[in-house]
Amino acid sequence: MSVHAAIPLMVVWLATSAFAAPDLFEGFGAGWSDRWEEKHLFGKPTSYEVADEGGRRALHAVSRAAHGGMLRRIGLAAPASARLRWQWKVRQPLEANRRERERAGDDFAARVMVIFENSIVPLRTRALAYVWAAHEPMGATFPNPYSKNVGMVVLRSGPAEAGRWLTESRDVVADYRAFFGEPPRRIDAVAVLVDTDNTGLEAEAWFAELSIESTPGGKP
Repeated sequence: MSVHAAIPLMVVWLATSAFAAPDLFEGFGAGWSDRWEEKHLFGKPTSYEVADEGGRRALHAVSRAAHGGMLRRIGLAAPASARLRWQWKVRQPLEANRRERERAGDDFAARVMVIFENSIVPLRTRALAYVWAAHEPMGATFPNPYSKNVGMVVLRSGPAEAGRWLTESRDVVADYRAFFGEPPRRIDAVAVLVDTDNTGLEAEAWFAELSIESTPGGKP
């Protein structure tokens, strides 16, 4: 998905001093989707639905030459730290995509995005995208080809771990400092995405038990 599409999807307006949520999906119980927004701007949307997968309830995403994401606004003002945890699983990475640092290859089997410092100018909005890549090595970080204000962080790569549930945990404030060289003023939202519109490929992924816990810092 191009960041020209992704960032406008993630424009939000909230601010608080601290936040803790054991599960942003709320176990997919009654009313969970009231606090999530499905976003896409044009073309064919990625399909999202709740399903049972491998013994757990999950958000199931299928993308066939499509794009779109699910976003939850949270609003954290100037956090000193923020620990994001989630579980995810992909059917397969996009192995035919060997251009992951280029606009034509800006598609991934799964992304979890954290949106910081929303701007009315979409490409000025800062974000981090944790991705399951096909060929970029684990640990790689690089600017998104559409916007230097979006940092790509490769957490998983290749097919070796596909088809299994994996658990992730990131200090997103530390990752923000490492990429942008300064602390964030706020965290506005979290999103999950599966997109294949640039490559025309197909991807399938599941997301579960997404949570964030923060400690307040100084003034935003």
